[in-house]
Amino acid sequence: MEAMFIQAQLSKPVEGGTAYMTSWIPQRIAIVGATVRLKDPETGEWTEGWRVDTASGPAYAEGLLMKRSRDWTRTRGASDI
Repeated sequence: MEAMFIQAQLSKPVEGGTAYMTSWIPQRIAIVGATVRLKDPETGEWTEGWRVDTASGPAYAEGLLMKRSRDWTRTRGASDI
């Protein structure tokens, strides 16, 4: 069975404040209040200490998300003057 992903808002304490991020994370770890470790898809590096602040909306299969992950580039190209 393909992994399901859900959109989550995450926060992480950093020097001088708090970093925030919205990301699609595996549904099995999207537990509000949990601290998760995430892998950056571009660099392959793991980052620790992200807290799940919210997790909501429909869950989508990983294949669908990967297929649609770059759709904004075509939309942007068609809409810019």
